[in-house]
Amino acid sequence: MMRLRITTGYAGAVTAVIVSLFTNFSLAGELSKDPGRPLPSTVVVQAVGPPAPVRVAQAAGAPSSRALPPSAGSSDAAQGGIAVEDLLLQKGTITMDDWIRIKGEEEYKQADREKRSDLLEEWKSKVEKLPILTDKVNFGLNALQYLYTHQNAHVAEGKSQDNISIRRSEFLFWGKISENLPRWHALYEFQSINLSNSTPTGNSSTAAGTATAATFFRETYIDYRPVLAWAPNLNYIRMGIFRMPFGIFTETSGGLRDIISSPYLTSVGSGGARDTWNGVAPKNGTNGAIDFIHERDFFIDARGRIGNRLEYAVGLMNNNNYQANATGANAPKSFYSRTRFLATDVSWVSFTVIAGETNNANSNINGRGKGNFDRYGIDFRYTSKLLPGLMLQGEYWQGHDGANQTTVGTPANGACATQSVCGGDGAPGVQRRTWYVYGKYLFTDGLLENFEPILMYEQFDPNTTVGNDLYQRTIVGLTYYFENMPPKIQSKVQINYEFRHHSGNGPGFVPDPTKGVGDPFAQNMLLVQWQIRYM
Repeated sequence: MMRLRITTGYAGAVTAVIVSLFTNFSLAGELSKDPGRPLPSTVVVQAVGPPAPVRVAQAAGAPSSRALPPSAGSSDAAQGGIAVEDLLLQKGTITMDDWIRIKGEEEYKQADREKRSDLLEEWKSKVEKLPILTDKVNFGLNALQYLYTHQNAHVAEGKSQDNISIRRSEFLFWGKISENLPRWHALYEFQSINLSNSTPTGNSSTAAGTATAATFFRETYIDYRPVLAWAPNLNYIRMGIFRMPFGIFTETSGGLRDIISSPYLTSVGSGGARDTWNGVAPKNGTNGAIDFIHERDFFIDARGRIGNRLEYAVGLMNNNNYQANATGANAPKSFYSRTRFLATDVSWVSFTVIAGETNNANSNINGRGKGNFDRYGIDFRYTSKLLPGLMLQGEYWQGHDGANQTTVGTPANGACATQSVCGGDGAPGVQRRTWYVYGKYLFTDGLLENFEPILMYEQFDPNTTVGNDLYQRTIVGLTYYFENMPPKIQSKVQINYEFRHHSGNGPGFVPDPTKGVGDPFAQNMLLVQWQIRYM
């Protein structure tokens, strides 16, 4: 009797399962004819393996809270429903091999979408963080520039007024060792591998001797963070050869500058020790090349930020250019400091002081003379947030050069009173002054998208106590950016036309204004430059 009851119970259970399965298949068949009819809720089959056995559904006739999506051909099941491929497998419409193939294709497509998304996010993250200081060694192209120039000024026989050159070919290596050594840096300039002669120490106007060094590297420095807890108030100490840590143009890499030529505050003048247009040695200190602020030197300084609104740099420099260790004696050291007040994260005003002594003997710096040396500067940059794309920038500098700067390039030890040797007494030295201002606007949409016009005006007065020596220049330019994600990636074409004017070399020394001859700083100039920068 007991055995009969057990048998009857098993039979009843099996019958119930069969009835439930039959009910599910019947409802599924009807659903294929009427997509809008609700389906009893079931357990979704896992997508990573073969379908699990269908479990007993809700009581027959009980409507489900969800229905399949309207598109019967979609393999995406509605939340809580059965995927179409799973349903087809249950009905026997497709085989297990077909089901595995469909699932595999779905997983491949999903993985491919996720991979592409991950790669895009990784690329965006790297671009946003460049230069990457997470690795020990990194490599970049600081600037590769192809330059064409045309000027009607007189050139030597056999040379052309049209010039094509590689302006810069700079490769950069940098990295991070630790938090205490956050950056090492080395910049190599392959364009200027030329030998330099030592500056003579005697009374001769011509450099003599065997070439002693090649200009190969431009910058090499190490950053050291003595105490991590002091950052950013004392962010790091930098030591080595690098760009001037003051001013805007001298501190800005050549690959990021908005005009092609350097401003007159870095260098101006013919470089000759005689007045080449009149054949007479001037006695007023206005002839020859003048490096008012040279671009690189040996430095050691401390830098930091206070209150997120004030940046500072204070240190010592060799004051004899970065080649001095190879081609000339070291100069007396100079002190410098810069204080920058940040109005916003992209607009500021800075104040700079440089003070020390210069030594004309064995000097690679033109126009400094022997004696007291100082520079005082103020610079500003305004980047508009109200009118995106507009930027204004300017600098004003004034400074004193010591005795014997009168005829540049003529070496002498101390102040020189013999005019036949150095061209004048030069005892008091000179006060010089220079300034520039420019504005630019980058179009970010429309027909002029990626075009950037620029307008700049500058003056340089070699001697504020003498007339007829003023240099003036107006630059009208247009830049087109192929890529523009500074300071990391930049590819652009620049066209500049310079309207130049030079009054002369002091009273009685007026350059020949005839087009095609005379002073190059009195003749207009066209420059076209194409650049790639990738870091």
